[in-house]
Amino acid sequence: MTRHEPQPVTADGILNATAELFRFSVDEIVGPRRQRPLVKARQISMYVFRELTELSYPDIARVFGGRDHTTAIHAVQKITKQMAEQPETFNQINQLIQKIKNA
Repeated sequence: MTRHEPQPVTADGILNATAELFRFSVDEIVGPRRQRPLVKARQISMYVFRELTELSYPDIARVFGGRDHTTAIHAVQKITKQMAEQPETFNQINQLIQKIKNA
């Protein structure tokens, strides 16, 4: 019996899984629009990038349309806090990470 080797986590994999979970397009996730549900999806995606990749904050910011690295830092801090306070956010992140790892 051969074991299925997990695929490496890629930027495209994270963006595609985020877009699918939150029902946005990848272009919307990395784009400039700032509607609340979209911003939260983007921040969660940045958090997951930090958790699952070795990318630096500036590298993560570049993936998201060339934003400033402080935007990525803020997103990770905000989502870390929300995970502790909001079970829904915690569950969304766990669901997204499982989706990425099982892709």
